[in-house]
Amino acid sequence: MLNYLIFTPLIAAICVIFIRQNISLRMFSIIASLIVLLINIKIFVSFLNGDDLVFFLKFNLLDFFNYHIGVSEISLVLMLLSSLMIFLSFVFIKVEKRAISSCIFFLEFAIMGLFSSFDGLLFYIFWEFSLLPLVYIMGVYGKDYRAAIKFFIYAFAGSVLMLLALIYQAYINYQALGFFNFNLEIWKNNASVMSFNEQVVLFLAFFIAFAIKAPLFPFHTWATKVYANSPILVPIMLVSFKMAPFGFLYFNLTLYPDASVYFLPLIVAICIVSITYNAFIAYKATCLKELIAHSSFSHIGVMILGLFSFNIMGISGSVFYMFAHGLVTGGLFLLAHILEYRYNSTKIENFGLLASKAPLYSVFFNIILLASISLPLTISFVGEFLVLLGIAKINLLYAFLAGFVVILGAVYMLAVFRKMFFMKNSSQCAPFSLNLREILALIPIVILIFYLGIAPKALLKPIEKDSANMLKIMSERAIEQSTIDFLNKIGENDNDVK
Repeated sequence: MLNYLIFTPLIAAICVIFIRQNISLRMFSIIASLIVLLINIKIFVSFLNGDDLVFFLKFNLLDFFNYHIGVSEISLVLMLLSSLMIFLSFVFIKVEKRAISSCIFFLEFAIMGLFSSFDGLLFYIFWEFSLLPLVYIMGVYGKDYRAAIKFFIYAFAGSVLMLLALIYQAYINYQALGFFNFNLEIWKNNASVMSFNEQVVLFLAFFIAFAIKAPLFPFHTWATKVYANSPILVPIMLVSFKMAPFGFLYFNLTLYPDASVYFLPLIVAICIVSITYNAFIAYKATCLKELIAHSSFSHIGVMILGLFSFNIMGISGSVFYMFAHGLVTGGLFLLAHILEYRYNSTKIENFGLLASKAPLYSVFFNIILLASISLPLTISFVGEFLVLLGIAKINLLYAFLAGFVVILGAVYMLAVFRKMFFMKNSSQCAPFSLNLREILALIPIVILIFYLGIAPKALLKPIEKDSANMLKIMSERAIEQSTIDFLNKIGENDNDVK
């Protein structure tokens, strides 16, 4: 079943190439993405009911590489987010280019493979596969091909670091076990083969690779122009596919617990600077897409901070927040696309009195905006609140500083809402209404915003189980007594969460 989820998008990507009519292309894209989403839901339910979804295929010619796939609760939640946003995007947007539709399905194939990889080299292959369609769409269909070049340079530099780290990790295990392998399960079970200094080196290599893709300050400089100048599907995919936070969780934290604790003050500093810096840039933004992009980067700092809280509450809150962030920020980009499609502009100064000119659009924008600033009873509030509680278990000051994202987010989001929807300006925007396709795509986002904001246990319960398992692996792999003592102290009250 898991192979169906991975390879169905690849088959769809190939089939799209042979479709000639635009209406057939749109219908095929919607139906194929819906099939992938339904397979994903089926797998999620089956896994929670106890089904074993691990698949292993050995390659005799390359004995160090195996097609080894499987899932965890966290990876399934992130896969569900990815397939959901792709489906809603195809419903919402009229994709009339076969190449774009094919690239999105190929990207979905890479993402599903990445989240289900139990082999480090397989993870890297899918990671690189995800780079190709994004660069193609940015370069060919974007407003500025230089943004695509910059994205490729940054992403490829991070990929080289990741590959070197994977090879070095495999070499360390070769010295201890006598054979090369990239099996993540074997790596997790061999803590004693690695010294603290080796952990530090490998942690930094993986951290930089994932920080570039996240993006985290100061590795974020490629992202603003990419989000603003690319076709709307690119920023939606970038905010929906939580590849970098997933990498932090499954590589940095799980494999290098001592280095993770050692670098905690530096990571906290980077995340807090990223939160505040991007919030201030968002406030000064003149383009709606750029504002949403910097808002996204600011919230990513909160997510990463939650992952490095080393307790069930913080990690599960962070993963839940990833789902919320992909849903809400993706929804904001869809709403920005409506304005760009109708007026060929997303400049904030070009819009005024939209509340009277587009009342239904205003309602959707207001609901998703309030979710973005973590209004209680919305999905983002749950994740952000748990993250801040988890961080507070480490240091109350860290939580206080990270909590500024709530205040700053409210400031710039409500300010832009006031300017665009209630203030008069010199521009004369014609009134408009949403079409059925746009309404059908936005309604599920709004339903999930409130449903998971009121009843979050549907996702939180499985996430907490996987978070507890990861923390257990970290404690078993820790080799420094100071790390062991720190993890035990932070995790003292985790039984209350369980």
